[in-house]
Amino acid sequence: MNGEKWIRITQLSLGLVATAAFFAAVIPDVRASVRGTVMKDFRTVISTASGDLGGDGNMFTVAKIKTRNNIYLEIFSSIADGAPQLVERIELADSRDAFFNFDGQATNLAIEDVNGDGRKEILAPTFDKNLVGRLNVFEYNSSTGGFNKVMRSTL
Repeated sequence: MNGEKWIRITQLSLGLVATAAFFAAVIPDVRASVRGTVMKDFRTVISTASGDLGGDGNMFTVAKIKTRNNIYLEIFSSIADGAPQLVERIELADSRDAFFNFDGQATNLAIEDVNGDGRKEILAPTFDKNLVGRLNVFEYNSSTGGFNKVMRSTL
């Protein structure tokens, strides 16, 4: 009789674990909560690009960074001794990385003069939560020394 009792307790326990796992897999909020507690934080450089963003010969390096929840642009200026200095960190509105066709090649970060003013802009594509492609464009503001969002358009 003792053996049967342990078998029933084990079956009940396994049934409760299976039910909890089912709800964790089916309900998005529960799934996100479980994933958040299990997954570790990370920070990955997914792309870099360099260019003269101010039109004055000063070079900047832009790194597109992916974390667990967001995508950031980190913009560094070059200094004479070679150590880069962080100028600005911009959080993009969307959390999924995207690629777009730029000069015949797929890329997820580019530097190019898109508005024809003679100064290059940062082009950073992303996907929104509905997987609609967005192109985020930022330009250097020489009076503030920072970067302004020029546009965010659908790809």
